[in-house]
Amino acid sequence: MDDLQRARELAAAGDSHEAREMLVRLLYEDYDNAEIWLELAQVTEDREEYARAVREVLRIDPENVEARRMAVELSREAAQAPRQRAAGTPSQRRGSRTLSFIYNLFVFSLIVAVATGVAIYWVESNQEEATPTAVATPDPALVCVRQVQSVLQRLPARCSLTEAGQVCLGNLEVFFAPQERSLLLPGDRGPLTNYIALETRPFDINTQNFGLLSLRAKTSYADDSPEDALFLMTSGVRLRDYDPRLEVMTFSSNPVVSECASVPPAGLLVSGVKGKAAQFMVNGLVISLDGTVFLQVDVAAGFRVVVLEGTTQLAAGGNDITVSAGQWISWPVDPTLAVRDEPSDRLTTVDTLRGDLGLLIPLGQAAGLAVENWHLPGQGGLPEATAEVEIATSESLETHTPTPLPPDAISPVPLITEEVLPVETETSTSTRTPPRTANPTSVRSTSSPASTASPTKTPSDELK
Repeated sequence: MDDLQRARELAAAGDSHEAREMLVRLLYEDYDNAEIWLELAQVTEDREEYARAVREVLRIDPENVEARRMAVELSREAAQAPRQRAAGTPSQRRGSRTLSFIYNLFVFSLIVAVATGVAIYWVESNQEEATPTAVATPDPALVCVRQVQSVLQRLPARCSLTEAGQVCLGNLEVFFAPQERSLLLPGDRGPLTNYIALETRPFDINTQNFGLLSLRAKTSYADDSPEDALFLMTSGVRLRDYDPRLEVMTFSSNPVVSECASVPPAGLLVSGVKGKAAQFMVNGLVISLDGTVFLQVDVAAGFRVVVLEGTTQLAAGGNDITVSAGQWISWPVDPTLAVRDEPSDRLTTVDTLRGDLGLLIPLGQAAGLAVENWHLPGQGGLPEATAEVEIATSESLETHTPTPLPPDAISPVPLITEEVLPVETETSTSTRTPPRTANPTSVRSTSSPASTASPTKTPSDELK
């Protein structure tokens, strides 16, 4: 019913013609919808169409109060029409028509004379070709920035009263399964148990709109705290297979960059109570959250966990990893988006992430989060890019620490040029240890192919 809501907004703005056109298109798809017929009766300027719309509403919903009131008014008008037509004698009516004709002819002649004079004056005073005036068109980039700012500024008033176990419509362009008819306007709330899937649509450059959802749930805490956790679904996210407490869920995020540069990146922004570990499972990855994280997942990039505040414990497949604020780690996924194998063996600072994480700040501020404590790209005091990570596996009692790599080896996609190769060979010779033989307890690196490189490399070796 998004189109019906848009028609109502157009009518309220005074654009009755466009609202009527949209309602007529909706009737082709859903002819027996009393709401559409009733809205058509309120915007149409044709009395016959008005009467027909009222009849159709009463046919579908005979007890509709508004339609019954309209029908009574139509009956009164029909009863008064014969009396109005019969008023006055035939001679009076003929005289009135004659006077009316003379008056209209006089007014018409006066209008023609004035218009002719104005046209002659304009032609004489504009003999030279007039310079065309450029019509300024609004920049879509600026329009979308204002739209996003407006949505985020209204989020506290719309969803601040959301309770645990509820979903709040932060903005339009949201799909519910099954479709929800009661959540039509931003700020509408409903229980999570009503749905089996939620989806926020990506930014649409034509409508200048995007989806945004706010969810709260009594996620389990290690100390059985009564507090709830906040889950914000930015645009381009689909959530399914979840329970009402959001302790188990599966989600995906749109990897395509939004056409509007100010729209927050697609993903789940999750915030718990600082100092208490909120526990839940996402796509098979067990997360123990103390602070705030941002989650993204798609088949190509895998499952990405970006810790903005506090620390987060991750566990899957016998691996147990601690990620601190200002760090991120990726985990490969299978076609169903469930995590598999082992994650990257190297934690990397958020400075190496592509995309603008700073766009999450306005969203966090609107949700009332302590964004001043977040660790974002460009901030000082973050962990070193070459910080080692200890991954404990259930198959080994030993802890294996990989040999530290120089800063030039942390790039997910190393660039190989003729100028870089001699420098890298010299650095590798002076700082790296000889390659080790792989064993079941060794840690695999997915963030940097250079972590297993030999001391002397050639361009063909790098390309492999």
